[in-house]
Amino acid sequence: MSNLMQRDIHITAKDLLNSLQFKEGDFGKITLVSGQVQRAEACLSYLENPVKNFSFLGYTFWTGDYKGKRITVGNGGFFSPDSAFITEMLCVGGVDILIRLGSCGALREDIDIGDFIIVDKVIRGEGTTRYYVDDNFIPYIDKEITKNLFQHFSKEAKVYQGGVWTTDALLRETKEIVNSYIQKGAICVDMVTSPFVTIANLYQKKVACVLVVSDNLMTGKLGFTELAFLDAQEKMVEIVFGFIEDYV
Repeated sequence: MSNLMQRDIHITAKDLLNSLQFKEGDFGKITLVSGQVQRAEACLSYLENPVKNFSFLGYTFWTGDYKGKRITVGNGGFFSPDSAFITEMLCVGGVDILIRLGSCGALREDIDIGDFIIVDKVIRGEGTTRYYVDDNFIPYIDKEITKNLFQHFSKEAKVYQGGVWTTDALLRETKEIVNSYIQKGAICVDMVTSPFVTIANLYQKKVACVLVVSDNLMTGKLGFTELAFLDAQEKMVEIVFGFIEDYV
């Protein structure tokens, strides 16, 4: 008996979906993916006749109707590894448009807690995507969706557009590392966007990201429990559903 693996791959996204009794057409064409459960539940409150698609390892997705459109919502991971396999499951499951509703740390002093950032550039600083693409791969967002999201948020909130750096190491955001990514064009940092966008790119899906600022690395301000941050999360969901109604 060989001690080496003979099978091409242990498990695929399709295998996982099949194990969860997922059927083709269960997802809508549009999905809103959050890290925080409460953010996903806020999205769920907008849907009519929602049906739970699956619960797996603490991640749950529902699909329902909103203004005549079928929308899938759920919590898709806090970090790069879990975000990667959830995103791949969504892509394999038939979703066409993926929009991330996330949070981030600001890399500019003038960006405050509760402000919004529409991502237009993704800078890979995590390890997960190296299993999917070469180091020189540059993830890309959908320009048209991003432009329309920025217009919608500009009408109702303080919003910026710029690059996000995705890292694996929350407690190693040292000034040497942070400054190197600022010089590459990052105005914020998170732990999810890079694999989310990269995998959507590989499956040729439209993808965009909206982030609300939870802290500021320049000033050291932490706003995870501040009312401004909590209120902004609810506002983000409200504005995104307005975007869906008007644009998608």
